[in-house]
Amino acid sequence: MSKTFISSDMSVEGDVSSQSDIEVDGKVKGNLSGEAISILSSGSVDGSISGTSVNVDGNVSGKISVQDLAVNSTGKVSADVTYQSIATQKGARIDGKLKSK
Repeated sequence: MSKTFISSDMSVEGDVSSQSDIEVDGKVKGNLSGEAISILSSGSVDGSISGTSVNVDGNVSGKISVQDLAVNSTGKVSADVTYQSIATQKGARIDGKLKSK
């Protein structure tokens, strides 16, 4: 399966939709939709994210709707989150409303 990769030197304004996995190491201002979405440590998303799983090492602000969410030790989420399962590591930051599906 192919992967959509937004590198650290990229800045995207607009929506990104993929039927495969998405990795964000740069900046996205817009909505993301995909299967497994990873926001890497230098990545940031300002918008809505929807997918099967979301893994956050970077920064997310906006809204997240996902089955499985993981916010790792360097991850910061400033968003309202709807999830089926959630996992956080020590040091992870979540500011917003959490709602279980």
